[in-house]
Amino acid sequence: MTQRERTQEKRRERQRLRIVHPSTLVEPGVLTRWNPSVKLVTLFVVSLALLLVWDPWRPAALWLGLVAVALTLGKVPWRWLALAHIPFIAFALGLFLVNVFTRDNGVAIGIALAGRTLAIGVASILFLCSTAPVELMRSLNQNLKLPASITFAVLAGYQLLLDLPREWQTIRAAQLMRAGAAPQLGDGRAPKLRVREAGRLAFTVLIVALRRSERIATSLESRGFGLKPRTVYRPVVLRTRDVVAGLMVSLAAVAYCWPW
Repeated sequence: MTQRERTQEKRRERQRLRIVHPSTLVEPGVLTRWNPSVKLVTLFVVSLALLLVWDPWRPAALWLGLVAVALTLGKVPWRWLALAHIPFIAFALGLFLVNVFTRDNGVAIGIALAGRTLAIGVASILFLCSTAPVELMRSLNQNLKLPASITFAVLAGYQLLLDLPREWQTIRAAQLMRAGAAPQLGDGRAPKLRVREAGRLAFTVLIVALRRSERIATSLESRGFGLKPRTVYRPVVLRTRDVVAGLMVSLAAVAYCWPW
């Protein structure tokens, strides 16, 4: 393979649609070794504790602290962290504007609600970046005793979501071949996708996903998931230090957010 062919192959590889979970973007660290179920419960407690805060300063300080934790202990890439902030910033801005235009003291309340949103957003980003979906579902099944029928169904749905980009590319290539067009142009770029073609392609991918999900559901049901206790090959250990860390973070969050 010549250098030009390698360059074109790398370009095509970059152009392929992919879905990457945030947990694959960070290196293993302290937070990745924390029990997933304890992390989820702790995130829930922190989010509830923030409902007690109505001043604009404490959510802002908590947000700054969580950003520092994400960049240090969480090892989250700063560019990805900034991009992940976009939906939370948009929602926080909406809350701020609604309170400004509908309340007498809406500026302070709007800033407080916006700060809550950003703090919960960073905490959620930390959870996503430090928790692999498979490990979370296994922990929920083994540690929190969530039924296997639910956890395996969620895992199957997650795997189906990962396969959607490949299904999109396969169906797109098939439609182009049927129309007599090449799947790729001479320079390696894909042909331009029109609005009408995109709607037809999205509908086809949806039908394929529904049929595959139906087959997965039938397969899970035929294997009797949830009918009796199941053995596990790789148990998720719930360590004492995980519980202690969760209790400490939860108590600190409640104490910090308690109305003074």
